Amino acid sequence: MQVIDLQAERDARSEAAFRTYADLYQRAVATGRLPDMAAAVRAFETWMRVAGLTETQRREILG
Repeated sequence: MQVIDLQAERDARSEAAFRTYADLYQRAVATGRLPDMAAAVRAFETWMRVAGLTETQRREILG
């Protein structure tokens, strides 16, 4: 039976979600299009959820 490191799995998912956000953010900056900006915002929200940030941490990040 294979043992899975749950923290490593969470970290990998968080890193992948952040890379997705970063890519979409760069596209939004390059195009200036609202649909691209919205996609970047959704990806950022996904990253915060996947990263396991608390509501307080999310509010701090968002200012």
